[in-house]
Amino acid sequence: MDDARTTVLQHHEVIWNRGDVDAVDEFYAIDFIGHHPGSPDWVGREAVKLVVRATRTAFPDFHESVEDVIVEGDRVVTRFVAAGTHLGTFAGIDATGRRMAVAEMGIFRVANGRIVEKWGLVDRLGMFQQLGIMPAHWPLLEPLYEVTMDVTVLDVGPTPGGHRRIVRVEGGAFAGPRLRGDVLPGGGDWVLGRSDGSRRLDVRVTLRTDDGALIYAHYGGIFHAPPETFQRLTAGEAIEESAYYFRTAPLFETASARYAWLNQILAVGYGRRTGGQVAYTVYAIR
Repeated sequence: MDDARTTVLQHHEVIWNRGDVDAVDEFYAIDFIGHHPGSPDWVGREAVKLVVRATRTAFPDFHESVEDVIVEGDRVVTRFVAAGTHLGTFAGIDATGRRMAVAEMGIFRVANGRIVEKWGLVDRLGMFQQLGIMPAHWPLLEPLYEVTMDVTVLDVGPTPGGHRRIVRVEGGAFAGPRLRGDVLPGGGDWVLGRSDGSRRLDVRVTLRTDDGALIYAHYGGIFHAPPETFQRLTAGEAIEESAYYFRTAPLFETASARYAWLNQILAVGYGRRTGGQVAYTVYAIR
């Protein structure tokens, strides 16, 4: 138990505070997987290294201050504050020169002295507000949910209308302040590649809330990335989301009285993509 605690605390210090990327191989198992709601999973050590480099490029003085530690069996939970000065590009956003300090929590599963799995939560809204990217009092956008979906791709090929791909939804999960639940298999995105290299999205999915309500979501959108970036994404590589543009505009339909308010709003989604997963952060436009 003490060894697991030591491993997790040292990983905060050595990797995230000192920026020692080479130490990832020492602290993380080769088959590590990290789960962060609304973002594609971190799969393997290389995914961790990618995030560490991107974070410390954007925030050279990045530092995690651990405030609470709980150990139970092979799980170690840490509550910490992540702080840094925004001096480099982050998520496609140029340096603001502002300092941020946001709350994070992580649940780490440790085996044989290495971290093999992580479940993490971060206050992204607080981060963007502190960086001045979003207003401190949100007048127009309300966080709706974050969703991650497992997908497979059927490449229909070049048709008279454009290059058609069908991204089939195999399942997923969503969670937000007012609703949460599962994404049912069977939905999909009827993607059309256009002559300018962008892709027009045409998505239809069914959400099932944890209390049994069904919500139909239909949305268009635009995805654009350089050809080499798109190839890396489809190969399953973890790519910083600032390297591509992925936006959607969901509309909802439901017969549930509890969620009837969804029938009367328009939303906007900020997408992220890996080879096997699609994720969105979705906001209601008020």
